Amino acid sequence: MKKPVISLLDINGEVGAAFYSVRREGDKLVLDTKALDVMRVDMIITPAEAVKAFKIVFSWPVISYLLLLPYFILKQSISRKPHGS
Repeated sequence: MKKPVISLLDINGEVGAAFYSVRREGDKLVLDTKALDVMRVDMIITPAEAVKAFKIVFSWPVISYLLLLPYFILKQSISRKPHGS
């Protein structure tokens, strides 16, 4: 089974970053990423940066997006279904 890849797209739909895996090494998180669909690199998140990430993740825009995610998925799946069948 192929591991899932999370792709972050720019406004034009081009891959800006891709995340392949996350692992912990001591007190750091190491993300296996590819930047601009060119260079594969391990990115490190320190405890101090993790605290900053929590502030972003628990912000109202992210929370409201997560709450509305089932609606967005349903809306997208309905718009893909052919009409009249």
